[in-house]
Amino acid sequence: MRRILALTVILSALLPGQLMAADTPVVSVKTATDTLLAKLAEVKPVYKSDPKKFFFEVDISLAPFIDFDGFSRGVMAKYYRRASPAQQQRFSQSFRESLVHTYAKALVEFDNQKVVVMDEAEPQREPDRASVHLQVYGSDGTIYPIEYSLALIDDKWKLRNVVINGINIGLQFRSQFAASMQQYKNDIDKVIDNWNVDVKS
Repeated sequence: MRRILALTVILSALLPGQLMAADTPVVSVKTATDTLLAKLAEVKPVYKSDPKKFFFEVDISLAPFIDFDGFSRGVMAKYYRRASPAQQQRFSQSFRESLVHTYAKALVEFDNQKVVVMDEAEPQREPDRASVHLQVYGSDGTIYPIEYSLALIDDKWKLRNVVINGINIGLQFRSQFAASMQQYKNDIDKVIDNWNVDVKS
């Protein structure tokens, strides 16, 4: 009897975490947004004086929410299979830095007063995909639309692409990677070594 009770206690402690359903896409985005905005408010004063610290702190806030490997794989597109695992990982890290810099700079430059996450996710054909829309309000009242493309990975909704004010970041980076492959004659190492953010204003 004691063994049964002990087993019951152990299972009651383990099962909730194992069986807990994933948050909805909207809840996941709201949680990530609240975390990011709180961090931005904290580190924005050092944006110009200590950019390294600024982007490091933003990276920490965004890391749990972004599928950097999947995102970068989409950017490399057909060249991903040509790359070695080491090259894939190296580009994923370079891409991570460029994405964090691009998104953080965009929010700072928008001088956002508030960010509103729409209450309903846009329906997708695949159950493990979702699209959530946000609105960033500038200090002058201008509204900047943002769209997150999400993927359900290990019961967590993670960012796979983002469209900021009509600019598809994933497509821009993909075009940039393809152009760099042409420029460096299909030398993936040189493309990674010279990878820089190049997003339209």
